[in-house]
Amino acid sequence: MRFGTALLLLVPFLIVASFFYTRDSIHARQPRALSLSGQDIARRQRQAAAAAELRAAAAAEPPRPAAASHPEPLRKVGAGLQMDFGSLGVVRVNLRPEWSPTSFEYATGVAAARSNTSTVYRLEPGFLIQGSLLARGVKPNSKNPRGAKVMERGEIGWAGGSKGPDYFIYMGTGPAGWLGVPHDGTVWAEVADEASMLVVEKVSKLEVPPTPPGQMHILATRRLIGVAPWDPYPGWPPRERLLKVVGASIDRAVEACGPQCHALPRTELHGSVVSGGGGGD
Repeated sequence: MRFGTALLLLVPFLIVASFFYTRDSIHARQPRALSLSGQDIARRQRQAAAAAELRAAAAAEPPRPAAASHPEPLRKVGAGLQMDFGSLGVVRVNLRPEWSPTSFEYATGVAAARSNTSTVYRLEPGFLIQGSLLARGVKPNSKNPRGAKVMERGEIGWAGGSKGPDYFIYMGTGPAGWLGVPHDGTVWAEVADEASMLVVEKVSKLEVPPTPPGQMHILATRRLIGVAPWDPYPGWPPRERLLKVVGASIDRAVEACGPQCHALPRTELHGSVVSGGGGGD
């Protein structure tokens, strides 16, 4: 009887204690639940912001050009090199792959090497300067196909009818009928402008040892020159910056007319005589 009475008195106490325990437990857990919810919201906001940035960047990116259906032809704008003669100046050169494609490949390889191993060693004022176009690791020019090109002022060819690496820059006042097709010599490039031709003239007047009449004028020591790539002036074929005949004039009206006139404001031999190709190997 006493046990039952004690149990009845204890039950209300247990109910009240349980109520307060449950309430305190709920209040203790609430801050943690709210904290986790805040972290989730912040993380999702960061993810949404990152996704929005990616979408904005994709929208701002310009469309990529479609891939060309045919490979780029060998003759292209931007094919050039420069020859650094130190204190005498720099000679800018337009490479002409349509005159000799293998010579073009060799010369661009030498330019890409950006070395100071090329030389100049023969000087004939008013006629030519001659040297070697060389770079370590560049394979020799093994073949020599030639376009039908007569050599003109400021043009560059391989010396002695060879495949290189000895080059010469022709300084004559007009075309050299005995150089280039159909005769000996491969023409593969041209000096780009008159300022560069002035540098060629300076080089040709360097002092050489006393030379008997009729003999080549050779420097006592080969002069090293630097060769590197150069981006030619806009327009192709190159126009109007180098006169192929000294004393000629440039017809500005023809220049303004543009390629549709099928005329060039200078004396270079173009047309069927060039496009015919030919030559040996």
